[in-house]
Amino acid sequence: MTRLRIDPAACVRCGACSSLAPELFAVERDESRVLRDPETEDERRRAEAALLNCPTAAIKGSSDA
Repeated sequence: MTRLRIDPAACVRCGACSSLAPELFAVERDESRVLRDPETEDERRRAEAALLNCPTAAIKGSSDA
């Protein structure tokens, strides 16, 4: 997974993503957003953890391949 996005209609701004990967996700009052895509293997693992732990499946990931 190298490209991330958040479905704003599904997101409830619970903060799970930013807790697991604060360098990649920000949860603000009005929106959650991707700060940047993962660059290292550790960041990719944390992005995957955020995706899997999102209670509403609002985080989407895709590969460049």
